[in-house]
Amino acid sequence: MEQVRSIVVFPYAFDSMPPLESFRVLRVLDLQDCNLSRGSSLKYLGHLLQLRYLGLKNTRIANLPEEIRNLQFLQILDVRRNNISSLPAAIFQLRRLMCLRIYDDTRVTERIGSLTSIEELSVLGINKNSTNIIEELGHLRELRVLDIVSSVEWHSGLDKSLVKLLHKLKKIQSLFIWVKSGGCNLDAWVVTPRHLRRLQLWGCWFSRLPAWVKPSLVEDLSILTISVRELTQEDLEILGRLPALRYLDPTVDHEDLGIHRRFTIASSFPCLVSCKLMGFGGPVEFQQGAMPSLTQLWLELPVRETREINGGFDLGLGNLQSLQIVRVSLQCEGASNKEVKEAEAAVRYSIKAHRNHPALELRGLLRD
Repeated sequence: MEQVRSIVVFPYAFDSMPPLESFRVLRVLDLQDCNLSRGSSLKYLGHLLQLRYLGLKNTRIANLPEEIRNLQFLQILDVRRNNISSLPAAIFQLRRLMCLRIYDDTRVTERIGSLTSIEELSVLGINKNSTNIIEELGHLRELRVLDIVSSVEWHSGLDKSLVKLLHKLKKIQSLFIWVKSGGCNLDAWVVTPRHLRRLQLWGCWFSRLPAWVKPSLVEDLSILTISVRELTQEDLEILGRLPALRYLDPTVDHEDLGIHRRFTIASSFPCLVSCKLMGFGGPVEFQQGAMPSLTQLWLELPVRETREINGGFDLGLGNLQSLQIVRVSLQCEGASNKEVKEAEAAVRYSIKAHRNHPALELRGLLRD
């Protein structure tokens, strides 16, 4: 046991595991899903001076021992799915820590800025007592992965702090932000995140598609969830030229702005496999060669506007060659029963005639 470098313990075998003091040169310790609710389970953890990886996900612990400060070589710490209300101060002495995985209900102090080697931080919770932590994140210049969930009532001052932070994250590759209360305005985010691969923003709005969302500037962008007040046909064509894009979920606000127009998708989106098109306020048509790799489509269909603009409900779904799953939400406001039934029939016919016979889910139907 004194020579063991790595241990992965499965829950049913946990009671057979030798005490931690048996392992003198351990580098990897993964106890995921084991029941560590007994206080002595992590006894001697501080003796594992060579530890690089500590996996404690879903282990029913409520706190971490202060002895964790001894693990000066620790690089990855995963304590998700536990009842840990706050991280001990000792965590912020681990200057080699590169990856910290927690849940957003775990309180983190402003001392997070001392972990200057950190490359992944998820999920960081922001509440009314920790809004200053956004500024502290600006010290973490090595961040590649950052997930943030905010439960605080958002305001313009936080907009400025967040944009200032985003301008400092030169190496960011994966960014998730969820603002639960209020709306976050990111129009001032103008510095291009050139290494970005995943961008998912909830509760954050842009007035228009950011100028840096271009194939030449974010060529590695693969996952994009974004909300814009207004999207133009030109913007849609720019998105279609992103060479690595595989997942797209743009939410627009055309209905509230009173914008009703047709959008056309031609030979574009070469790698896209999953797409959600919500809030466009008008029909979206797919021409031959569009989205050749698309397997899943979520589509919002405004019945009255589609009838007025298109004169019918043929959206060209048959041109999506790889389609396997389709979810269509019929927006029936202002439409007659006849128009809604006609739209439903047209969608069903398109799916039935499709060579792949994709699975169909229709929502927003009139009840008999």
